Amino acid sequence: MVCAAHGGRVEPGTGELAVELAMRVPGATCWATFGFDEAVGAYEEWHPPSKAIDPADYPLLDGIADRGFETVLSLHGLGDDEVLVGGRVDPAIKRAVADRLDAALSIPASPVSEGEYAGVNPENFVNWLAADGAGLQVELGETAREDEADALLAELVDIVWDE
Repeated sequence: MVCAAHGGRVEPGTGELAVELAMRVPGATCWATFGFDEAVGAYEEWHPPSKAIDPADYPLLDGIADRGFETVLSLHGLGDDEVLVGGRVDPAIKRAVADRLDAALSIPASPVSEGEYAGVNPENFVNWLAADGAGLQVELGETAREDEADALLAELVDIVWDE
């Protein structure tokens, strides 16, 4: 399962990356939103915290919310130009993913287990979508989402495929 809850102009590039990644991984499911709002601003209008995303507010998410996916990867945009690998997955998995992304990209990638980008709250949708309650959240700086998107996708395909 590949997700991007804040696509469109909310966290630019994340929705497109999620769709592209899901198309490259046989049998993958994708859930992404694309928020646009010129008057207020897409971020202000369409950026609920990941732990506040409720299937009742998203009919397509509601249709898959109880499937219990074996692997769940959620892509997010990050203001700093780096990559943070979080979620409730095993710390060794976070470290391995961060190491692979660090080697594949020109910006630093590191695992994170606490703080606002850690994605460790059980109420975060990336975690409750996972059968074991442990999803993988990847926060992507602009370079990863734009200039090095192809390298990012190639590495993520290998990571998901290896999982």
